[in-house]
Amino acid sequence: MKILGILFGIILFITSCKTVEERIVYKDRLIKEREIVKELIGNNKPNLDNYIISSKHFPSDSQGFRVKYLILHYTVSDYPTSIRILTKKQVSSHYLVNDSDNDTIDLLVLEEKRAYHAGISYWNKDQKLNDTSIGIEIVNSGFKMVNGKMEFAPFPDFQIKKVAELAQDIVKRYNIPATNVLAHSDIAPQRKQDPGPMFPWKKLYEEYQIGSWYIESDKEIFSFMYDDSLHNDSAFIKKVQDDLNKFGYEIQSTGFWDAQTKTVIQAFQFHYRPSNYDGILDKETWAILQALNKRYRK
Repeated sequence: MKILGILFGIILFITSCKTVEERIVYKDRLIKEREIVKELIGNNKPNLDNYIISSKHFPSDSQGFRVKYLILHYTVSDYPTSIRILTKKQVSSHYLVNDSDNDTIDLLVLEEKRAYHAGISYWNKDQKLNDTSIGIEIVNSGFKMVNGKMEFAPFPDFQIKKVAELAQDIVKRYNIPATNVLAHSDIAPQRKQDPGPMFPWKKLYEEYQIGSWYIESDKEIFSFMYDDSLHNDSAFIKKVQDDLNKFGYEIQSTGFWDAQTKTVIQAFQFHYRPSNYDGILDKETWAILQALNKRYRK
């Protein structure tokens, strides 16, 4: 009996050890499962006490990222004021890039959530771009009127580096097309100017492979094709309006150099021809538009 008792005790000991080991394995698996789920569906995930959300991933063909666009803005205010405005109920953005030479970028709204930065907006037949975009606000004073012309504040190099590296990361993670990296003025040209002609779109394209830009040789070829005698021809104007709409801008084809057309051309110049942003179509602006449509809107 004594020997049987000892054997029984050994069996209980072995069994209890196995149970503890199984619990450790289960706990480790639970942790790993939750880490995998976090990678798959982000921070906004189920967190159940008694169940594991399986990491076996059977993706449906019917899916896609919510994020299709990256929109850049300026705040028209200093950093403390920008923080105060962007953390109230009226307006928000996902990120705020300050104007200090430090290693900080502020996250104001989680990427999986909608921020209210785009407002009434349009690009390439899409509307309500708050639903499908990430917004980056950049601390900058904007513009002031000098002798009837808008003069815009520059962006320091360290600030552009912050914006560029953040934008590069976002574009890569969501596979955002080059033509969907946009200025607020691109998606709302009738009411917005930001981030303005001082923002170095060409630098972002050349040094960080962010956004769209034209091929210089195409621009030169189209420059030779421009016929200034057609400038006030209704059919030519309508074709320019159609070409701007083809590239993505919201514009009505009226056949007139009307106010809406001037603001759209100015927004286009802010982005792609910042040396002169008077809103008047000239040979260079026309050639750049044709070169961009040739490259991106075939």
